[in-house]
Amino acid sequence: MNAMFKTAALSAVAVACLVGAGVASAQIVRGGGATLPEPLYDALLPSGIGNTNYSYTGTGSGAGKSAFLNNNATGFKNESIAGTPAWLPADSVHFAGSDSTLTSTEYNTYKTAHIESSPGVPVTGAAAWGPLIQIPAVGAAVLIPYKSSTASVISSLNLPDAKMCAVFSKSVGGRTWGELLGTADTTPIQVVYRNETSGTTELLARYLLAACPGSGFVFSNNFRTVVTGALPAGTPLPRLSTAPADPAADAIWKFVDGNGGMAAEFGTAGRIGYLSPDPAFNPTNATKVATVNGFAPLPASIKTALASQVLPLGGASTDPLAWVPAYVKPPVSGTGASYPIFGTTNLLLNQCYKDPAITTKVRNFLARLYVPSPLVASHGFAALPDGTGAAGANANWKSAIQTTFLTTTAALGIGNPNVCNTVGRPVTN
Repeated sequence: MNAMFKTAALSAVAVACLVGAGVASAQIVRGGGATLPEPLYDALLPSGIGNTNYSYTGTGSGAGKSAFLNNNATGFKNESIAGTPAWLPADSVHFAGSDSTLTSTEYNTYKTAHIESSPGVPVTGAAAWGPLIQIPAVGAAVLIPYKSSTASVISSLNLPDAKMCAVFSKSVGGRTWGELLGTADTTPIQVVYRNETSGTTELLARYLLAACPGSGFVFSNNFRTVVTGALPAGTPLPRLSTAPADPAADAIWKFVDGNGGMAAEFGTAGRIGYLSPDPAFNPTNATKVATVNGFAPLPASIKTALASQVLPLGGASTDPLAWVPAYVKPPVSGTGASYPIFGTTNLLLNQCYKDPAITTKVRNFLARLYVPSPLVASHGFAALPDGTGAAGANANWKSAIQTTFLTTTAALGIGNPNVCNTVGRPVTN
């Protein structure tokens, strides 16, 4: 879905909640980052330009994390999309969306700057922002859209792990459409990739590392970094968008910005890419979306796969890095076999905000996100495991998040007065 800034009306329930925020409700909750969940967030809250309650700007997961961790709203300016907010350096960032998980280095840097300058020594004053929260929002499959070459018109495409490895490494078996399909077609496969740092790229990288051991793929949210070590000698590298045109590279690679840019590229024959859920690409439409190991990217299978991961309860609950379900590649057949390219899109938040109106609005957004909503399924996402199914109550991620973060009196509850009485993300920088 392209990063359009459409306005969605608040539900009657959300409006009633916001009325209680009083005069301070004019304060905008600024967020941005991952483009993967942007259409869903636009539907869940009045997102976009000119709204008085919330704004979410799709800039890519890397930019979103950076803007949040540095509290720099200018990072939400997306130069490739006209009309994105011209936030000023004094404007605070209140949340971010990222499919790319927080690293231990990123968290430790935040902790030293805003929680404890050293073990047992709390940060005080304006820099004391309080605990950081990272939680999964919804599960998502990474789709593999394609349009075959004009010489190889096909109505469906199944890519076993070995073919996926070959296509994205430009190795024998995945360089041309003939190699892929077992024909004489010499048309190169042009791989469409995300130019910016992207959480969707990171989810693809997790799969490639698991599916193609020893192939040289690297875990990263930068596509060039992911594939460079896997390419045969002499293979042109994916080029930077700022680099001059390179006919040899451009015949086999095509860069785009955002999920919207990716979705727009499959009117041209000969291409394969990777895409977050998008209304134009129904996961069961075999003419547009490939299966992998014979499985289509259905939300139900993603929810089941996520339910197998252990909840971070007890002492582990205080670690933001533990709240993102680990990726475990499903088997290709037998018990547990399912679509293998998936993950969660996540939210970065603070437990404490200096402005109580911001606290109320952040809680309202989360409360609406974590109740059963047809919006999650209608946008192609998988709701978090809710305790139903084979994994049972031990996999109720939704309930655990509500209890841990949306109960004000809980130790990690957003707005807990015992924690937030002297700390919080600033109103302005």
